[in-house]
Amino acid sequence: MSPDWRLERSTPSTMYEPALQAARRFPWRFFFQIVVVAVFGCAGVTFGVVQWLRSDLPSLEKLTATETPVKTTVFDARGRVLHEFYRENRSVVPLKDIPRNLINATLSTEDRNFYHHWGVDLWGVARAVVTDVMHMRRAQGGSTITQQLARNLFNMYEKSLTRKAKELVLAIDLERTYTKDQILELYFNQIYFGEGAYGVEAAAKTFYGKELNELSLPECALLAGMPANPTLYSPRKKPTAALARRGKVLRNMLATGAITQVEFDRAMQSPLGVTPTRYSNDRAPYFVEMVRQHLDEKYGSNAVYEGGLKVYTTLDADLQALTEKALERQLSNLEKEMAFKKTKATFTADVAAGKIPPGTRPPYLQGAVVAIDPRTGAVRALAGGRDWNESNFNRATQALRQPGSSFKPFVYMAALDNGFKPTDVIVDEPVTFPGADGEPAYEPQNYDRKFRGPITLRYALQESVNIPAIKLLRKVGTSLVASYARRMGIKSPIGSNLSLALGSSEVNLLELTSAYAVLADKGVRNDPNFIVKVVDKDGKELERATSRPYEVLSEQTAATMTSMMDAYMDAWFVGYVPSLTVGTWVGFDEKKTIGPNMTGAHAALPIWTEVMMGATRGKPIEDFELPAGTVTRIVCTDSGMLATDQCPNTSNELFEEGTEPAEYCNTHPGRPLDPAARSFSRPDSLERPLRDIDQKPDKEEIHI
Repeated sequence: MSPDWRLERSTPSTMYEPALQAARRFPWRFFFQIVVVAVFGCAGVTFGVVQWLRSDLPSLEKLTATETPVKTTVFDARGRVLHEFYRENRSVVPLKDIPRNLINATLSTEDRNFYHHWGVDLWGVARAVVTDVMHMRRAQGGSTITQQLARNLFNMYEKSLTRKAKELVLAIDLERTYTKDQILELYFNQIYFGEGAYGVEAAAKTFYGKELNELSLPECALLAGMPANPTLYSPRKKPTAALARRGKVLRNMLATGAITQVEFDRAMQSPLGVTPTRYSNDRAPYFVEMVRQHLDEKYGSNAVYEGGLKVYTTLDADLQALTEKALERQLSNLEKEMAFKKTKATFTADVAAGKIPPGTRPPYLQGAVVAIDPRTGAVRALAGGRDWNESNFNRATQALRQPGSSFKPFVYMAALDNGFKPTDVIVDEPVTFPGADGEPAYEPQNYDRKFRGPITLRYALQESVNIPAIKLLRKVGTSLVASYARRMGIKSPIGSNLSLALGSSEVNLLELTSAYAVLADKGVRNDPNFIVKVVDKDGKELERATSRPYEVLSEQTAATMTSMMDAYMDAWFVGYVPSLTVGTWVGFDEKKTIGPNMTGAHAALPIWTEVMMGATRGKPIEDFELPAGTVTRIVCTDSGMLATDQCPNTSNELFEEGTEPAEYCNTHPGRPLDPAARSFSRPDSLERPLRDIDQKPDKEEIHI
């Protein structure tokens, strides 16, 4: 071995010697001190930055106490949704009620590592940064579901590094405060889907008109993809973009194993399937407004629009729909028949064309309908006009109108309840009553300008003869009649002059219908009510309706009045069966004439008939049973005495025991007829419709 070889072998050691010496001379102690200071310095700075960011962020206590605004839902008598009040269209649903396909679609697309990160997905952020750099634009977001929830909960939408930093801090706080499932539930109830829908339950109804648990796989995929950009992916406005977005969500679900290839292929072939127009639950608007006013007065507007109340009402949505159709059909027919120039159709067209400013009071023919269950006072249907969007004025509750001949029954029931009988005779003849305090004398006229001479009270009421009604009012007294009207539910001011018999005191349709319901319920008054109960978002019952029946009329008088009323009145029409009382009104908002011969039988009866027939169709015939202590007798309608076989006109009259006539008719002598008792039941013929109260109009009331 040569010396050269030994030299070559020693060279490496010689070469590293300077480095080793330098390492030995390096001040390692000082270096590590610097590193420790730097690490703690960075930690301090980071802590300080976080505290600075937290300075104007909600505290953990406020974070926990934050309540999402929840809509108030109004239901009909069968639990069907009538309307929803909200500032944000949102209903809170538990995670267990959210379809698994919707959960998987959301996790596959928005946050695959949701159950594994601590609020921030560093790998996701890095992947998003790389993708953005490659595309030279913001192509992929890196926010987790927790970050998105933080952003939505506290309305942090501005694009800045400070906002992003605050979002990260809040996301970490959320993860420390809630479990993963709680965060996911909050997300599904908080996120915005477009078209006013917040949360998955509102989105399901808004876009599909379905309950959440009815959503299919492709429908879940579409909804899961929309929150990323509700405007861009709107299925109604941009169906192509929405379809592409749904396809991406389905591919994500396939990639994560959430669905099979078969399910994927089938879902990709499905149409978007959204409803053509936005889901609407705006039914019975005039009734719903009454509900809103009650809630606002009792609980305040915040509770109505954000408190998540559940309001159960008395309304029957089916009867309501039938009522609204019947009202519009009849009024449209009358517009054609009378050849009115100003109709609903022309008004709507003029508003759309900009010829009439929005908010202008409609000049066209109007109407109102009220249906009440006389046994409880429950309002089953209420239409306050033809179109809520064109006029919010509720003609069933706000419009005061002279009831005309429909007020006459109050005169007769006051008389019957105080000793008079249907067979008592009163003379129909020209009469003049002296004026008070120098006023001109009052000379009432009958509608047909005829005078019938001596007639029974029954005949006078059935034919709606004016003069006998005024005479009877004078005998019993205006104060007594007014007191009976008030006892039966008329709350509007009642005058004290003789024209009261002809309906000169104004009332609204709801109170008039409610007053007639007393007769249907055998003299018992149940004040009209429209809310069954109100429950808060936690299920606590806040109020419940309680029935408070008042006996305001003897059962015998109520039964007698029911047996007597069968004729025609003006543009009012009220009638009843034991389970339902229906009142209708037709006229203009401006107090003017509808037209010649526009009686209740012509203008309002068709509406009443359609509503009542629809309400009773398929149900057993209801009888008005005779009350205890009453008897029936066949009497002569001309003399009011017990009938003979020679009497040309007879009727089966109801009397309280001991008040029935004892003598047979001496105007038409003959063989006595045997008295026969019977109950009063609904006739099959519409010629005498369901114990209606329908009287000929007085001349001075024809415009009502």
